[in-house]
Amino acid sequence: MKKINLNDIRIDGGTQGRELIDQQLVYQYVECMKEGDVFPALLTVFDGATHWLVDGFHRYHAYKLLGIKQVEVNYKPGTQLEAQVMSFGVNGTHGKPRTNEDKRKVVEAAMAHKLTKDKADYEIANICAVSRSFVGSIRNPETKKKQAESKKKHIVEYLETGIAALKRHDADLIFSNVMGL
Repeated sequence: MKKINLNDIRIDGGTQGRELIDQQLVYQYVECMKEGDVFPALLTVFDGATHWLVDGFHRYHAYKLLGIKQVEVNYKPGTQLEAQVMSFGVNGTHGKPRTNEDKRKVVEAAMAHKLTKDKADYEIANICAVSRSFVGSIRNPETKKKQAESKKKHIVEYLETGIAALKRHDADLIFSNVMGL
């Protein structure tokens, strides 16, 4: 971990996996920072000249609004391309949950990326912190359609089974009442 100038961190390197920055969250972070809350260090990839922001875009914008000049970063050596790949899985397990659009964006980016485009669905899923079926549904929209049909069929079968069980239960109940049991 080291302290660096906030202006030395690049945010324009294709490492933002979200469709949009949540301005409400940025303002919430600003208020929390004013109250003295301590936030985790930003995560960057350092290529020897540039720190590419990988994780902490909402915090970065909050620091900018507060006029903070220096911030703590955890960094890993690597290239901008490696920073992009690392960013595909950000917020899969922490931070503000990603929307399906955010997940779609990173999966599509991973499937087109120079370093990951030839990876199998399960590898893309691991890199992007999403399910293999999610990757499959993006790679092959027919798969998504089949998944939806299968889910619908399963729900219908489940409901039909439940209705049949209720009918049997009602018949047993009526029989018990008639027989005085």
